[in-house]
Amino acid sequence: MGTDNLFHKKKVRKAESLRRRRAMKAPYDAILIVCEGEKTEPTYFNELKKAFRLSNANVRICGRGSDPLSVVNFAIETFRQESEFDRVYCVFDRDRHARYNEALDTVRRTRLGKGSKIFAIPSVPCFEFWLLLHFIYTTRPFDAPPGDSICSKVIKELKNYLPAYQKGEQDIFNNIHDSLDTAIANAYRVEQFHQISNTDNPSTLVHSLVDYLRNLKK
Repeated sequence: MGTDNLFHKKKVRKAESLRRRRAMKAPYDAILIVCEGEKTEPTYFNELKKAFRLSNANVRICGRGSDPLSVVNFAIETFRQESEFDRVYCVFDRDRHARYNEALDTVRRTRLGKGSKIFAIPSVPCFEFWLLLHFIYTTRPFDAPPGDSICSKVIKELKNYLPAYQKGEQDIFNNIHDSLDTAIANAYRVEQFHQISNTDNPSTLVHSLVDYLRNLKK
């Protein structure tokens, strides 16, 4: 009886919290962003959200800290439980993840219903390639010996422009936001290049999410 009562109270509190968030929402899309990284990507998007003055009730950012398929499954489950989001974004890296393609396929197959949409925002090899595009345009592939992280090669390149860069550091967005237009333009050029090439290394779709967020209130 006690357990049932506790479950009921939790359910009531969750419903009340959901009603409060809906009441506080601004008149633009509600967005869920689920990131593979627990620090770097959530920090970046939270700083972006603050810079663009987006409502916390409209834009929720979660760091899942797992592989791409887990990120996608978590995002779908969160939507199923709350279904308050107009758009759901899954941000993850290619690197050496075994279930990367399965994650992409799951997003392609998933229909959320109620007019809501889910998007995969992959980076190949990793999120740091998006950061690198703030400084240069490149389509040079990144690789590493078996057992090594390919992302470490991207970070090494990035340190030529951000010598103090470390994963999870604060002020990532704030330190490079002046080059945001350059990064978006470079990312679109990379995207166009890969439409006629036979590889997606390197590539990123982070620009599509960033461009969407910065125009969300317009």
